[in-house]
Amino acid sequence: MSHSCIHWFRKGLRLHDNPALLAALRDCRRLYPIFILDPWFAAAANVGINRWRFLVGALKDLDRSLRELDSRLFVVRGKPSDVFPELFREWSVTRLTFETDTEPYSQQRDKEVLRLAEEHGVEVIQKISHTLYNIERSLLKPRVPVHRLLLALLLEATGGICQPDVRYHPESNGQTVQINQEIEEVSPLQQFDPTNLLVQAPPPCEAGSQPALHLSDWPLPI
Repeated sequence: MSHSCIHWFRKGLRLHDNPALLAALRDCRRLYPIFILDPWFAAAANVGINRWRFLVGALKDLDRSLRELDSRLFVVRGKPSDVFPELFREWSVTRLTFETDTEPYSQQRDKEVLRLAEEHGVEVIQKISHTLYNIERSLLKPRVPVHRLLLALLLEATGGICQPDVRYHPESNGQTVQINQEIEEVSPLQQFDPTNLLVQAPPPCEAGSQPALHLSDWPLPI
């Protein structure tokens, strides 16, 4: 079966090292890369101007990378539980992929998305990539020290840890070592206008391609 697939970019705003994105590309005839501006994060988190600036830069870079492959990033504003039913219907989606998240709100949000996907007959594929191993499996077996096992495997593969060279105290043997420290002056942060973060809306889809739903309500909220 050839799928019409949505890949939901969340924390992994990149094309490389992205198992969920690779899963989306298998048996896929149409791929819709999206990022959702969830109002919960802006309301519940203490989001500073630098964090918004970083997010805008990451989204622009991701969109630029996708356009080099004749694609684009769809940015959608709204709660995922409200957004996905409309996307599922408008794009005739049969598969949804995203990376597994471990934060409490994210897990509750994803349970609702899974329920909506099942109601619309959409296959969901989640891949672990934000963490090194399966957090839920580790919590189910708390007596298994997974981190120690991984460390033991790493030490075995690398041949162990070499002993560091012995360093003497600078004042040992009656000798004093002077250390020159160069301190650079840092200019104070310049005030800037938050409107610099505003991003122009992407151009509409070309004739014959799928509509953008006009859900991407750029610019970002401050």
